[in-house]
Amino acid sequence: MKTIVIGGTGYTGRHVVDACLREGHEVSVVARSPAADLPSGVVFHQGDASALSHEDWLPILDGHEALVFAAGVDSRAEVPPPSNTYFRHHNVDAVERMMRAARKSGITSAVIHGSYNMTLHRQYPELKLPERHPYIASRADQAIQARAAAGPGCSVAVLEIPYVFGRTPNRPNQFEYMIPWLNGTSNLPLMAPPGGTALVSAAAIGTATCTALNTQLDGDYPVAQANMTWHQLVSRLSRFAGHPDPDAIRSLPGPVFRRFMQFNGYRDRLRGVDSGLDFAHYGELYTSKMFIPECVPELGIDAADLDSALRETVAG
Repeated sequence: MKTIVIGGTGYTGRHVVDACLREGHEVSVVARSPAADLPSGVVFHQGDASALSHEDWLPILDGHEALVFAAGVDSRAEVPPPSNTYFRHHNVDAVERMMRAARKSGITSAVIHGSYNMTLHRQYPELKLPERHPYIASRADQAIQARAAAGPGCSVAVLEIPYVFGRTPNRPNQFEYMIPWLNGTSNLPLMAPPGGTALVSAAAIGTATCTALNTQLDGDYPVAQANMTWHQLVSRLSRFAGHPDPDAIRSLPGPVFRRFMQFNGYRDRLRGVDSGLDFAHYGELYTSKMFIPECVPELGIDAADLDSALRETVAG
């Protein structure tokens, strides 16, 4: 299968490239900047997915049978408010143009890397997540527009991805700032609020993506290897980081943590930035159990590599 990975030098996209190569795919990559460590034989196209027009995409996608979009932006982005235009530009409009070109190019299998906030929206509709958070709204619209643009001849699997652990060659560690706290060198106490989250390794995302392409999965698929409370996750990470007492974790009351998140939202407004999450509301979700189905069988993953991914995330 000839497969193109948009964002193939990124944190998750690079693992997709490796998984597809292991399965015998011919792989092309589209990314803003080249990566020196791309395997031999991978065809590289330099370009910004959010800036490419429908006409730009046509020659890039020509001859491919499958594509992966791993170039979306997440809620770590800090942009001037209101952020809805920014997230729509990167997560919705870019995908719609790409998928219209994919339809014309004859691509029959596509995978979009999305967010587990959409899984949580289905589980907790009363929280009105897309209505309250521009970032989550962009993920909801992304799936709708991708399928509408792809048409009936192309399967579209949206992988709804939670917190991701592991390392990617030549990419920054997104949890680097937490390591001094987790290993005890900051001298700040370990603390955890109520609730918890789903988690997955970057390598497992690569495997799940390739499986979805090979089997032409169509639909929305949560991708998780485990669900942990925040207390369990902090304990596990601090142990792998080498903290002298990884079980000495103080409980942070939910109302206190939610007030802290509200303060962060207020601070962001003073700074003139917006992450696409309304922290006045998101704290309610964050201190609940953000658990989703684990190891969905169709995706061909298990939890075997999760501990090693957690360890390499925080290893010095």
